[in-house]
Amino acid sequence: MNNNDLFLLYLLLLIFALPFLNRKESISDYVTCRPKLGLNEGTLLLLSHLLKGFMILILFQFISGRNLFWGIIFNLILFPVILLFEKWIRSLMAVHLNTPNHTSLTFFRERSTLHAYHCLLAIMALVAFFAFTAEITWMSLITANIFHIPQQLVCVALVYLIYVYAVIGGFSAIAKASRLLIVFAFGTIACLLLYIYLTNGINTVYQNWMMKQQPLKFNFFSDIFDQGLWFFMMICVYYGYLLTNLSLWHVNFSLRVNRIRAIYRNAIFCFASLIITLMMIGIFAQSIDTSRTSSLNGIFYTLSRYSFFFTLLLTASLLCIGLISSMVSLKSIMDAFLLSLPDSGDHDRQFFKNVYLTALGLLLILSVILQPSYSILILSAKLFSLLCVVSIPCFSLIMISREKVSLIRLLPAGAGLAVGLYFFILSFPLLSGLFWGLITSLCLQTVLWLCHVSLQRR
Repeated sequence: MNNNDLFLLYLLLLIFALPFLNRKESISDYVTCRPKLGLNEGTLLLLSHLLKGFMILILFQFISGRNLFWGIIFNLILFPVILLFEKWIRSLMAVHLNTPNHTSLTFFRERSTLHAYHCLLAIMALVAFFAFTAEITWMSLITANIFHIPQQLVCVALVYLIYVYAVIGGFSAIAKASRLLIVFAFGTIACLLLYIYLTNGINTVYQNWMMKQQPLKFNFFSDIFDQGLWFFMMICVYYGYLLTNLSLWHVNFSLRVNRIRAIYRNAIFCFASLIITLMMIGIFAQSIDTSRTSSLNGIFYTLSRYSFFFTLLLTASLLCIGLISSMVSLKSIMDAFLLSLPDSGDHDRQFFKNVYLTALGLLLILSVILQPSYSILILSAKLFSLLCVVSIPCFSLIMISREKVSLIRLLPAGAGLAVGLYFFILSFPLLSGLFWGLITSLCLQTVLWLCHVSLQRR
């Protein structure tokens, strides 16, 4: 595939978005998805939330460099966590989910005061922004490295493509694009597994991997606390993202209650199978050449020397995941901005044209200023993970509490964020910053809850 083929594919993706261009005339219509969202669309949209592109790359590299055992443990833990989250939503939000016209537009306004409501929207927008930055960065780095295209040009092209789908196309465009891209991603990954089996053999890959892991046999349990803490914080980041992502709330409110269980199960099954598959690809790369696969770039370099066709398929599948995830993140940013404005119902098309042009200008400025690098990727991933973790107590309180949440009940998230940033500035390990940020936020939220209960009893 040369640059002309890439340009043609890019042009086809832009043309595919034309039938879904938004013609909304109110904020509520723009923010809210269709009330009769189908099972297939709901599954793929939810899957796009779970398939955070840069987090998959981190997990992919971590597990392929350590042991397959931890990948299996991670997926076994992830299944009950997602199912418990689904049960929690059904039990605590039954009234809201059974209300046909209820959306996140009214849910957060009813559950919080005015200042707390805008603070919640700001947290959601920040989470989505750092996720969007990380996804654009790693997609630009991989594409530029594989196809030898300038990183800045790739970054601008990706930002504009995502803008067309997420901002102008809206929820319907993301739904259709996610269905197409996810099917393509899973299809290419299936082809990769078949390619591995036909060329090297799964049995040979497994034997090479076990021989490489033999020296680690005696030290396997020496750092089990760090391994367990890493996976615990990974689960917390996913859980915090489920709570803080605005687009996911739209999916929950739009679907019928009896469909939510099936959608969660389908999505988590796809997620777990994809993680296992990516681990097998990483193991395959290390079985070919163990000297150059200590990093993600090393894995791509090894695969490109073995077969450029193999690398092309893997890159295409990962880019599909990254595109969907970045579309959802950008849509969440737009929703948070529009929800902060008063929905008077008299917004005309000129208002939305101005919003689209302003968003395009800001995104182009961001793509020009943003210099894709691994330092930007790591920084964005750190801030995204920290915001997700420290927001868990506050957003959990919104779901549990029967009273309106005031601004003071959101202060623990700010305190946890400050503690995590302090650890990051002092160059402490990532796990330390995430762990103590979560503990700080949780402890302060508990103290505020105890004070509130004692004042009520008096």
